[in-house]
Amino acid sequence: MDAITMFVACPRYMYFLSAKANFQYPIFGTIIKILGCIPVTRPQDVERINGHGIVTVIEDGKIVTGEGLGTQVQVGDVLYVEFEGPDNKEVLKEACGTVEEIIDKNKVRIKEPGMKWLTKGRRKGQFRRLVEYGSLVIRVERGNTLKTLESLNFMPKSLTKSVSRSFDRLSSSPGVLPHQIHDQIHDQQPDEIVIHPSNPAATERTPLIAESSLNHKRNPSVRSVRSTMRPNFPPVPGIPTTFTYTHMPPHSEVYSAVYDHFSQSHSVCIYPEGASHDNEHMLTLKYGCAVMSLGYLSSNEPDARGNPRKLKLVPCGLNFFNRHRFRSRVFAEVGPPIEIKEELIEMYRAGGESKRKACQQLLKTIQKSLAELTVNAPDYDTLLFFKTASKLYREKLLQELDFPEKLALLRRIAKKYTSVIPPSDEARNLKQEIVNYTQILRNHRLSPPHMSKKPITLIFYLPLFLILATLTIPGLLLFCPIGFVARYVGKKQGENAMLYDDNSLAITRWPGRDVIATWKMMTGIAMFIAFDLFYSIISIHFLQKSRMYEFDNREQIFIFGTCLFFFFWTIVAYSTILLWEMTCWVGKRVWVGLWSIANPKERKSLERWKDELSVRVWKWVESNN
Repeated sequence: MDAITMFVACPRYMYFLSAKANFQYPIFGTIIKILGCIPVTRPQDVERINGHGIVTVIEDGKIVTGEGLGTQVQVGDVLYVEFEGPDNKEVLKEACGTVEEIIDKNKVRIKEPGMKWLTKGRRKGQFRRLVEYGSLVIRVERGNTLKTLESLNFMPKSLTKSVSRSFDRLSSSPGVLPHQIHDQIHDQQPDEIVIHPSNPAATERTPLIAESSLNHKRNPSVRSVRSTMRPNFPPVPGIPTTFTYTHMPPHSEVYSAVYDHFSQSHSVCIYPEGASHDNEHMLTLKYGCAVMSLGYLSSNEPDARGNPRKLKLVPCGLNFFNRHRFRSRVFAEVGPPIEIKEELIEMYRAGGESKRKACQQLLKTIQKSLAELTVNAPDYDTLLFFKTASKLYREKLLQELDFPEKLALLRRIAKKYTSVIPPSDEARNLKQEIVNYTQILRNHRLSPPHMSKKPITLIFYLPLFLILATLTIPGLLLFCPIGFVARYVGKKQGENAMLYDDNSLAITRWPGRDVIATWKMMTGIAMFIAFDLFYSIISIHFLQKSRMYEFDNREQIFIFGTCLFFFFWTIVAYSTILLWEMTCWVGKRVWVGLWSIANPKERKSLERWKDELSVRVWKWVESNN
């Protein structure tokens, strides 16, 4: 979806990077070749080289010894050792580590944390579960006990009374957590996993603690989560075994196809922000964008036209609104181009520490430019404060803002709040009140703009809702299976992405949201074609059986069926989508009117609260503090 957005938004033709291994897939590989994607070799795609001799892992996986090992591998190579399990169902068979130092010709040092086990593909499911903690989804791994969650400030110690004793029991009966209640926490910390204390039928989707206790939580930083939430696997045994290793080619070879496109003045689009789509703020950028930029400019060779090499980096911000929902909005904003200083190019040419510093400086510049084009918040409550404060601020405006102006206002509020660390007492108190106000509205299935609608509007919206619902029902009955299946597939693929992909965040509110939209779109297109074809055949068969229309030959049947397939049922499906959107929009207004009539006192109280917050937000935004 990100690639499609950039294709539509940018006037120039874009070339995207894709893993070289993806080009080998039968259908997907053909598509990306047609689009002109650029193949890039990833570390996991490099072909393994069989090592000569036997090696042994010692010192808790920090050292690997073997005759002639130091003469075969180089610093930066990834070393793999494999062990024969008692049967083919063993999960832990292979371990790997990155070579940090060649001690001598028979001994190498492995980079921290040493040799680690590899759990391949869906075997990881035997070591991981997704658990809900309020509105958060946590990827729980072996070794993530109650004390681990306490150290992350996820739950108070007074609530840590419910643990399950055996992770193996959980693995043998997926979907159901064993229910064990203990009076106190075991000091040895067995392989535990947290479950809801009051629900004996708890499943992996059950919240860790009751909703009433959620005010104790505090969101941890991504760094603390990544450093703490690790599987508690057994150490790699010191058994002599065979080994393989991979050697990454130099950057000039890895990015050679990218350099060729740069040389021909083509635009190359990359996404260096990793898993930011699952977070409230951008994560640290990856070094690839800086390496390929400086690597191209550091060469003294001319470009394809014989001119000196030139390159500009153009930051683009993609601001999605409910990106996992069909026909949701996205705003693509292009920032000023980044000129790469000659000083950084010379530092990159020098190599060593200067090369690393050059990449770091360029990466900071790119990160700053992208931050100016996106909305970043340290946590979800702060992001909720930004959005609600923007809506309350617009209540005082005489005219409606267009979409770019709304986004600019949102970024202005975010910049004002985050410009002072720590925020002022006024800003913190305002944030807390706005978050509380929003949560109360959500409990009633309302949002701040709904409070501007008067109950009398129900006279207009209720008949309109009934008319739209009547018009929508026929098409909805015909095509609703597409929506249900697409939603299920998208949700399942999003959870799988979080469960099996190590690059996904271990704790997030939106598991795999980046893949949900893609899978919804792919599933919807495939199912619509199938439903369209099925309904076209049924329509022709019905016309023939009822003798409403006589076909003289097969050519007429084919032409008529083609018209049904490409025009009639397509128009019906698209009209149903538009009518459904209008029905949902009007239905929300109907609910606001009915709720307001049923709760007049509470509505007046919320209206006064909203007016007070609007004035406070306006003064805070316009102040020079």
